[in-house]
Amino acid sequence: MSEFYFSVNLDNDRMLCLAPLSDRRIAMSGQELDDTSGYFLFEQRHSDEFGGVKILARVLSEDGVMQLREMLSMA
Repeated sequence: MSEFYFSVNLDNDRMLCLAPLSDRRIAMSGQELDDTSGYFLFEQRHSDEFGGVKILARVLSEDGVMQLREMLSMA
């Protein structure tokens, strides 16, 4: 699977992203993940001193990534 990174601004402080998660972003989320493969839908806050990340969903297929990208009007 090629690596894609899509995002859309929700407001001045929040961005919704659809991308693989780096170790740094996983650490910023404060969550423990058993499997980090695939793509993740996550929210990132700009105002958070550490760039807060909230993981919302995991996407396992490239088709799923493209469908979510289209539904959420991500570029």
